[in-house]
Amino acid sequence: MKKEKLGRFEALMLLVTGVLFADSVASNASAGTPALTWWVILGITYMLPMGAIIGELSQAMPDEGGIYVWVSEGLGRRWGALVGWIYFFCGLFIPSSAFIMMSDVFFTLFFPTAPFTLRVCVAIALVWIMGFASTLPMAESSWMTNAAGVIKIVLYLLVFTAGIVYVLRGNAPANSFDAASLVPTPGQSLTFLPVIVYCCSGMELASASAEQFDDPARMLPRVILGMVVMNVVFNMIAATGMLLVLPVDAIDLDLGFLDVLSTLLGSGALLYGAALCFLFSLFAQTVAWVVGGNRGACESAKAGELPRFLGVEKNDQPFGAIITTCIVSTLFLALYALLAGTASDLFFSLMSCGVLSTLLPYVLMVAAYQHLRHAGRIGSKGTFHCPAGITLSWVVQIIQCLTLCLMIYVPGAGWNSAVVTNVFGAVTMVGIGWIAVSACLRKARQENRASSLDE
Repeated sequence: MKKEKLGRFEALMLLVTGVLFADSVASNASAGTPALTWWVILGITYMLPMGAIIGELSQAMPDEGGIYVWVSEGLGRRWGALVGWIYFFCGLFIPSSAFIMMSDVFFTLFFPTAPFTLRVCVAIALVWIMGFASTLPMAESSWMTNAAGVIKIVLYLLVFTAGIVYVLRGNAPANSFDAASLVPTPGQSLTFLPVIVYCCSGMELASASAEQFDDPARMLPRVILGMVVMNVVFNMIAATGMLLVLPVDAIDLDLGFLDVLSTLLGSGALLYGAALCFLFSLFAQTVAWVVGGNRGACESAKAGELPRFLGVEKNDQPFGAIITTCIVSTLFLALYALLAGTASDLFFSLMSCGVLSTLLPYVLMVAAYQHLRHAGRIGSKGTFHCPAGITLSWVVQIIQCLTLCLMIYVPGAGWNSAVVTNVFGAVTMVGIGWIAVSACLRKARQENRASSLDE
């Protein structure tokens, strides 16, 4: 029986669901009005080139696995497997941070006196519900990402509308929007810059499941570039809406989205309805990331480069990697709950770790792209090419490396308070991955030699 293929709309809604981080709008706005300038700068210098690079790779190598395949082809199996591992590791933080935020929003609206422990328990329950949803065939679960994509677009527009209506009612903007205030300065705006770069990630999510789509080599580059423009525009208008209503110091990192909507919708049924839509969109967002993030690890495990249980599939989905993600995410939530005093602290701690680990695979992906272009293995295939690809790839790479540095030290603000935890976590993650990949490749070589002797 022929499998049903997904089309352009499904691919776009998958990217909207996975790339428009509704849970990071407040973090973006916390950088102040300079965040708007950063979005313009990064949109031109980082996101457009990155989208073009991913589009070119998607057309030249439209294989299941996405970034894992590209790095394997460009830098070799070991580096591809390491990227699959890091990408898989990223997926451990994304559901944890999203679900602690969802739990906090739910209890704040409906049961505000609920203890922190109960909020963490609900977040853990959501991890396992997500695990079930992630193992459904994409053709059956595409309705979820389609609906979530539309809902996110509406919510972003509502936040912008709330800001405009707030000012039209005679209120003064909560923050200054003059030319001087839009200029980025050392300190707070640079502290939140990695979050803005993080919100530019995820363009390869559809490419990770390329075989699920109809004619991915032709369709994905166009969808990816369209998503680039949407991401910049919608994040700028949402940040504008929030900054018109809330002073920077009053923005709550996990409730700021609803604080703004309450000025437009009041505190009744409309706000509760918007909150439930917001929670649903976050749930679908984690499903999109877990499926896409685990695909590379699954393909790497099937090739004998990572532990084999990560390569178990069900309904053409990376079942083994998804279940492992659920188990480890549960442990992470329990551990971080002991270290964080509030749900807001826990959310930001988890997101900080997620930002750091998410950027590392893209550094290797850009290096692989550069090698493939120099070797002439892409650039001659298909009709879509990144203009000045090598030059722009160096711009992208420099921005990524500077962003990683900002996770450690921020000019004007000093050392990141979580620098030891973040760096130690990143080094440990890469080290464990390198050991696991080396062991699996060694075992694969031994099995091949034994098979050759038997013959």
